[in-house]
Amino acid sequence: MKQVFKSGTMNEKGKQIYVLASPCNQGKTTTALLLEKYFRSKGLRVACLQTMKGQYDVGTFLQHNCYQYTLPLEAAKSKKMLEQWLPKGYDKYILEVTLPHGPIGAAYIDLFQNINEVISDEVKDNWKNYVLGISSSFLSFWDLIYERNVQRVITKVPSKIESSCVDTSFNLHHPEDFVSDTVNPRMSHPRSDARVVAVGAFPAEFWDIYPNLKWYGYDYVKFMDEYRTEQYELAIVGSCLDRNLKLLHKPEKFPVICYQPSCYLESSTLSCEDQHSNMLVKTDPLEMFTRIKEEPVGTPLADEGCLYEVYNNKFWTPDCDILWNNRNLPMLSQKDNMTFCNGWILPQYLIREGYLEV
Repeated sequence: MKQVFKSGTMNEKGKQIYVLASPCNQGKTTTALLLEKYFRSKGLRVACLQTMKGQYDVGTFLQHNCYQYTLPLEAAKSKKMLEQWLPKGYDKYILEVTLPHGPIGAAYIDLFQNINEVISDEVKDNWKNYVLGISSSFLSFWDLIYERNVQRVITKVPSKIESSCVDTSFNLHHPEDFVSDTVNPRMSHPRSDARVVAVGAFPAEFWDIYPNLKWYGYDYVKFMDEYRTEQYELAIVGSCLDRNLKLLHKPEKFPVICYQPSCYLESSTLSCEDQHSNMLVKTDPLEMFTRIKEEPVGTPLADEGCLYEVYNNKFWTPDCDILWNNRNLPMLSQKDNMTFCNGWILPQYLIREGYLEV
């Protein structure tokens, strides 16, 4: 029976959300995993959320038996919209915000009053110069971030210090000093007992929808043995780091959702770095911020040739988040029983658009 994805109508009041914010390579995900482990050791159920790194980190969270979700950009519009994308049923929420000083990250940060800023030990004494060295445009949101209550979490420290930190042996110290906000999660997923087989990287929300999902990790050889049997009701072909991967078998009985279209379609494949190596922030960052907050989802956020042009699509999904993006393909396309996702398209959108029945 087909169900429509919807937000929950009953609020879960008073849940704590811990926002971890920083540029890349500061130890944000490591800190999130350690904080999740700390809360779980106390018998709490924890949801880990990310804003733009789903493809790259989903496997890591699954290997640590963590519940992992992606917050779409539309969740940054308001606190109410954010809560519609927070899954119900958890005691604590941990949200990673990448590049909080840019227009996308700042749109999320704007929703909170308490931020945990993750900073590696090697750059902590020169933090502002380090951040502005990534992009001078980050200065546009400097005051927006630091007018909040910002708790520093220092990572990669040789040994324990007096404040919140992660040492080089991956031990978390003083987790009680992390700051949090309060949210009322409202999202629930439809559920199906359908038998699903999957491989590679794809949005972890599928596990909520299909509790019987069998994941083969990144072992495409073993996956293909079962893929060929077609003894399942849905198959998910996730993405991987092999840009030359081709799959010869095309199931006939049941639907397939493919997050690496180049497995089946002829396409030129470029990495995110290749695509954007010569692209700049050509659109005014404050204008992009305002569009996120005030314009309908799908409104173009950036000018052609701007780094943030990748968000100019129906879902505001960053197509560079999929390593195998092909600009000649639409974000969503269908051929026979196969649905191709040219981006990190959440199952909620697939359901809403009629590409997935649950």
